[in-house]
Amino acid sequence: MDQPLKPTMKDQVSLLRVLQDLDKQIFRWNKDRMQKPKALDAVEKDVSAKRGEHDAKVKAAKDAKLEVEKRELELKEREERRKRLEGQRDQSKSNKEYQGYNFEIAAIKTESGKVEEEVLRLMSSVEEATKISGESKAVLDVSAAKHAEAKSAVDAELAKIDAELKSLRDRRLAATASLDPDFLKMYDRIHKAKADAVALAPAVKVGDGFHCGGCRMEITFQDINTVMKAKEPVQCRSCGRILYLEVKAEPAPAK
Repeated sequence: MDQPLKPTMKDQVSLLRVLQDLDKQIFRWNKDRMQKPKALDAVEKDVSAKRGEHDAKVKAAKDAKLEVEKRELELKEREERRKRLEGQRDQSKSNKEYQGYNFEIAAIKTESGKVEEEVLRLMSSVEEATKISGESKAVLDVSAAKHAEAKSAVDAELAKIDAELKSLRDRRLAATASLDPDFLKMYDRIHKAKADAVALAPAVKVGDGFHCGGCRMEITFQDINTVMKAKEPVQCRSCGRILYLEVKAEPAPAK
């Protein structure tokens, strides 16, 4: 039975160029995907600020209510004390003792009057603080609604990107089927190490020589001859990318 012909180096490079084109697209979509959530930063910052303001207003209203309750308790205790003193006064056995109770009762009434005035003032501040906290809640709700709307739009865009990425990854998997495992391993190692995810570079003719299309460094005659023979992979001595031949007339660099 005839053995299937092993793909030539030229075939391998052609397959890798297809793979690289897919990887470039995956790279761009992944980069776009990472950027999309940043569109929410300003909205989230606004919601956070509005929530902080609302929480402060709610706390102010709560503190004012607690102060009213504290003062009302104080009034109740004073009233109870006044009633006890009045009972004790009515049982006093001398005019001096009677007048002493009256003096203490009058002092309690005076202090209670001051506290009552403060309670009225505090109750007014409670109403104002409650009103302000309600207004801040309305502002927070508007900001939160804007955030929800923006997040929904971003989520929809992310879903489209994820669908595109899945399609590209499926195509990539299919594209690796005919590649030599060792060659693919070399490609993947370089691909993952590059910031731009580009593992291949054309050997571009510049003047009388060739330059790497990835890093623009000159390729030695020995290396370009190996590339032309297409017997084994050749990596750029500068950037490490796998070189392939692409003759393209370009003006020689200015001296």
